[in-house]
Order: sequence, then structure tokens, then C-alpha cells
Amino acid sequence: MQKGIATLEIILVTLIISILAAAAIPNVERVLDRVALDYETKKFYTDLRFVQSFDRAAHMEDNHFNTMKDSRVSLIVYPEKYIFRKISAYKDLGEHSFSRGVTASKKNNSQYWQIKFDDMGKIDPAETNHLTLTSGLGKKTYIIFDSVGRFRGSRTKPDD
Repeated sequence: MQKGIATLEIILVTLIISILAAAAIPNVERVLDRVALDYETKKFYTDLRFVQSFDRAAHMEDNHFNTMKDSRVSLIVYPEKYIFRKISAYKDLGEHSFSRGVTASKKNNSQYWQIKFDDMGKIDPAETNHLTLTSGLGKKTYIIFDSVGRFRGSRTKPDD
């Protein structure tokens, strides 16, 4: 009799665990998707700030010491990755591939986007005013650039 109760208990515990796991798996997938998008957004901000500050420093050095002459850097953004590129030599300095289904896109869906800053840290005004990072499940973060070189993120679509 004891053997039968133990087997029944094991079956019930297994059933309860499987029901809880079936309910939790979709939530885990959504959480991981959001975490991947947030990570890529923050990494992109950090790398944009690096390029912007590096270009400002290169401009200041060009005017004073000439030690960093022609050291300007741009960011070439493709849908699946972005590349740090030295502008004067078209030499790639490094790249970062987006993780877990995150992709980048521009308003006009061009193949790539070159982000470069001018001497004052402003982005080229000929370019569009925002870039979209999309997660594997379709969540979006918009990186919005303004006229004075600042950028910020938003989960709502910016006015064009």
C-alpha cells in the first residue's frame, strides 16, 4: 500500500511541476527578449558616446597638437551588427554583433547607416533623426538624435 501512494505522489508532483513550467516558459522568453533588447540599446549608447567623445577629442587635438590628426571614427550600422571605422583610412577598428535576434533599421530601410559626428559632436543633419532596434519578438526601441548631438531612447515611435 505504501508503494502505491509514493508512486501516486511522484506522478502528482511531476504533473504540478510540468504545469508550472508550461506557464512560465512564455514569460521567460519575453523577459529574455526584453533583456537582450535593453542590453543592446545600452551597449549602442555607450559606443555612440565613445565615438562622439573620440571625435571631439580628435578635433581638439587637430587644432592644438596634431597628435590625433585624421583620427576621426564613425559607426557603420548594419541590420545585424555595427562596425567602428576610421574615417580617413576606411580601416575597421572593431565590430559588435547584435545578440538574440536584435536588429537595427533606419527609417528608409537602407542597407547600412554611417553615424559620424562633426567637430561640435553633432550628427550629420542629412541623416534621418532616429534608428530603430527591434527584438526577436518585435519589441522596438527608438534611438532619437536631436540637432545638438544628443541622443536618447524611447519605446514610442518618434514624430518624423
